[in-house]
Amino acid sequence: MIKVKNLPEECANAPLVSVKPKILLILLLVVGLILIVFYPYYYIIGMCLLLISIFCIFALPDHELMRFTKDYIVLYNNRDRSLCYMVYWDEIVNWQYEYHTSSDLLVLSLIDGSTQSVDVYSKSSIITYMNTYAPGKEVKTSRRKEVA
Repeated sequence: MIKVKNLPEECANAPLVSVKPKILLILLLVVGLILIVFYPYYYIIGMCLLLISIFCIFALPDHELMRFTKDYIVLYNNRDRSLCYMVYWDEIVNWQYEYHTSSDLLVLSLIDGSTQSVDVYSKSSIITYMNTYAPGKEVKTSRRKEVA
C-alpha cells in the first residue's frame, strides 16, 4: 500500500478504469442533442436523454478504481482516497471477476497468500486489460445471485 502522490510518473498516462462510463454518457448527450435538433417529434425523449446525461456527467461523483501499466496494476482504496495498492503482474497467482447484486468485484490472489479486491462496475474493460496483462490467470466463476 502506498500513497497516491508517490506513484511513478508513468502511471499518470496509464489506462484508467473509473466509476462513470464517460463514453456512454457523452454518447447519450450527443443522441439527445440529435433527437432535439433533427427530430422534433422525439423532443421529449431527446430532452430526457440530454438531462440524464448532463446530470450524470456533472452532478454525480466519479473516482478512479484502477490503472493498468505494463509492469503493475494500481488499485485505489475506496475508504481512503489518498492510498492505493500497487500490485506487480508477476505477484498475481490468479484473478476472478465476481458478480454481486450491488456491485461486482475484481479479486486478485497474490503469491503471499493474500487477496486484494476492488469494486468494479464494468466487466468488459476490466476483463480486456486483465487478459492482456495477466493472461491465463483467470479463474472462471459462474454467475450467481446474492442477497445483499
